Amino acid sequence: MCRSPGLAFPVENRMALQSNPAMRSQSHIHFVVSLLLVLVCFGIVLQSQEKTARDLYASERQKTREAFKQKDDKGLRDALLQLQKDFPGRSAIPEELADVEARLGNTGQALEWLKASVAMGLIPKLDDRSFDALRKAGKLDDIVQQIEQNRSSVSLSKSVFRIEPPDLIIEDIAYDKEGRRFLLSSVHQRKIITCGQDGQCADFITSADSDFQPLWGVLALRVDPSGKYLWATTESLPFEIVHNKAEEGRCALLKIDLKARALIQRYDCDPGGQHEMGDMTTASNGDVYVSDGSSGDLFVLRHDHDKLEKLVPSGTFVSPQTPALSSDEKLLYVPDYVAGIAAISLTDHSIRWLTSTSPAALDGIDGLYTTKNGLIGIQNGTAPERVAEFRLEAPVKVASWTVLEANWIGLGDPTHGVIVGDDFYFITNSGWDRVDQGGSIAPGKGAEIRKMALLH
Repeated sequence: MCRSPGLAFPVENRMALQSNPAMRSQSHIHFVVSLLLVLVCFGIVLQSQEKTARDLYASERQKTREAFKQKDDKGLRDALLQLQKDFPGRSAIPEELADVEARLGNTGQALEWLKASVAMGLIPKLDDRSFDALRKAGKLDDIVQQIEQNRSSVSLSKSVFRIEPPDLIIEDIAYDKEGRRFLLSSVHQRKIITCGQDGQCADFITSADSDFQPLWGVLALRVDPSGKYLWATTESLPFEIVHNKAEEGRCALLKIDLKARALIQRYDCDPGGQHEMGDMTTASNGDVYVSDGSSGDLFVLRHDHDKLEKLVPSGTFVSPQTPALSSDEKLLYVPDYVAGIAAISLTDHSIRWLTSTSPAALDGIDGLYTTKNGLIGIQNGTAPERVAEFRLEAPVKVASWTVLEANWIGLGDPTHGVIVGDDFYFITNSGWDRVDQGGSIAPGKGAEIRKMALLH
């Protein structure tokens, strides 16, 4: 959950970062004030450099903005090529490079970058006049055909229930095995609701509950492996039904007794600076891993400690999203909304970035989940938005990827999911694509919970 304010370059404006449910307002893209500045160093160890990877990305992206504003296409191309070299995980860059190369008359290079984009299953825009010459020469025919394939409707899931009213902005979902119920977080209504498999829902905790005040927009949810506790993150966001601007930047991690519906412990974000306790996961021993989509930090609350501590140095990530543990819990997979997927060794805290044997978009992931075959990612920062499975041939090597959900009416802005047995339950039509920066929500249907059998 860490999003960004949107880029000056048109292509990235269209797929602006999503890193913090607080800023997922622009069509299917989640924005978060202050987050575009960052990106993690892909395979580049910046130990000897003064700038962190986060700062380096901010600096290089600023160069692309300046060149674009000055209509300096050669300068823009050079800046984008440097960005591509330093941060190859940003899947939007090939589309940007195709556009500028076409404007410069470099048709061969433009076609190669377009091929790279469509090979990742993406849908680059071809309506820019810079592609007119290629189109008239018939050189875009194969690209257009591939784009149409990438537009194909795919759905392997079925509806479980829809959640009303439609103005909740449902962000995350957890499952209480003992109570046989789902728990869902609402950003707009500042509460947690509980729902049965039949779709009958009721409030679980609201901002009116005195023990939980202040309760702002609720983001991530996780049921502790013991089944006794619910972990939740809350943050003051402009998308809340009642928002106090003076509280913006405040957030907290909550430990809740599931049966008693009582607050056990509250871990508030450090005062000062911009923070967003967003996504999280829990280990079998009770450790909690929490990403801060605004600062780019990754925290751990160990089961035998009572204080959040940074797991990796500041500046490592731009916009870390939902962490996911490997089956042996030796690796923590962390999707960075703009950089791809990192694997952190929980033994020595070393970091490696996932690569793929074939072109793959590994960025734009909001929710990430471990399966027997690899990882499932909910990508609401790519075009198209989709749910995809990434099969691993090694801990940090993607062998292949498969689109599980994409391009169907009602998918809306998918966010997070939860694995229950052999099924994957996930949120579609969350409402983020209907909310504006002022918190007003356009009419529409409520979020829907769908499920699919995990592929084996």
